[in-house]
Amino acid sequence: MRRLLYGSMARSTSFMLLSHDLRPLAAGSREVGRTARHLQLSSKRNPYFVLGLPKDASPEQVKLAYYKLAMQDHPDRSSCPDAADRFAEIGAAYSEIMGESLNTQDSTLSAPPEPPPSTRAFPDWAHRLHNYLERLPVQLDLWLTPTYASVIYHHLRTNELAEALHAFEEMRLEGEQPTHAVYEMLIRGCTIAMRRVGPGQKPDHLTVNLLKKVVELWADMRAMGRKADYWTYNELIRAFGKAGAVPQAMELFEQMCGSVRLLPEERAFNSMYELCVLSGHYNEALKVFAEHEEMRKSLWKPRYTPVSFSLLLTAAAESGPALGARLDELPKVLKIMTRHGVMPRQETCDRLLESCLNATKLSVADDVITIANRAGHTLNPVLVKRFEEAVTLQAVADGTAEN
Repeated sequence: MRRLLYGSMARSTSFMLLSHDLRPLAAGSREVGRTARHLQLSSKRNPYFVLGLPKDASPEQVKLAYYKLAMQDHPDRSSCPDAADRFAEIGAAYSEIMGESLNTQDSTLSAPPEPPPSTRAFPDWAHRLHNYLERLPVQLDLWLTPTYASVIYHHLRTNELAEALHAFEEMRLEGEQPTHAVYEMLIRGCTIAMRRVGPGQKPDHLTVNLLKKVVELWADMRAMGRKADYWTYNELIRAFGKAGAVPQAMELFEQMCGSVRLLPEERAFNSMYELCVLSGHYNEALKVFAEHEEMRKSLWKPRYTPVSFSLLLTAAAESGPALGARLDELPKVLKIMTRHGVMPRQETCDRLLESCLNATKLSVADDVITIANRAGHTLNPVLVKRFEEAVTLQAVADGTAEN
């Protein structure tokens, strides 16, 4: 067992050296390296050469090389100026070898903005203790005889998904049955490596292939008699949602709602709200909200969180199709927020008021102003003036109609 595992690591190391040989070496000047790389990308190359493989490579070797290089040269992960071209070339080579046609989007989309710098909430000694406790299980695993599960875990912890999938394939070839935790770790690793699909976008080739791998793992898990639990379904929902497959995610969520063993709680509901809102499926998010409210009438009573309310406000008031119908759900959301002691921020109230005015939903706008006053917010005077003028015009129109 130890020899097989170390052999797997050696092969992974040799592959890493082979894949890095595809890049211009830094022995010469940087200009020479950039020129050579430009010549490589500008001409049509053999797909096996692009992936750093011999022509007789097995499908497993092709998949391992593809996952490793695609994650390494993904525009969101690599700082190289030609990462997008290299990423597209890798996807085309994999598609040509595997005989697949990938319906993907241009991978040159701008990366999401960097989050603001965080402030430490605890003293330095608490962070040092936390880091030590995180390293302790790793040291214990190094002292003990390694297992396939521990090797897969360490690869995933170090963001080495390709090596983790390769170790999983070796595990199956050795006849060892993966545990429920191994499947769940790999599904989560694939989900983390995906690139979220926004409204109107299509997934890139890496996300498409990772979703296929998630489906394969799920099918293999059931074939091995490993019964999926609540956490597995939650990870599957996150995977389908991140890849933009909202109908499939909704189907899984309905299966959870129909099973006592899989009843969703706040994590599953927040996952559904997140995937629906971030992909632009606002009506689906409100359907999940209706299910949430219906389930709260039972003994289960899944909780709301501030994240739930934030996503629901976006689903109800974001501009787009059926805005008027979605705004009709806003008073209910605001009422539940008030009952839970959660108040929207001033910026959120301004945005909600503007959406109501644009859709001429004056009664809903009045509810927004009421909750803003209760929270002590000073709304945008321009929006307040628009609201007062709209109310005056409506009163005049109603009086004329009565006369």
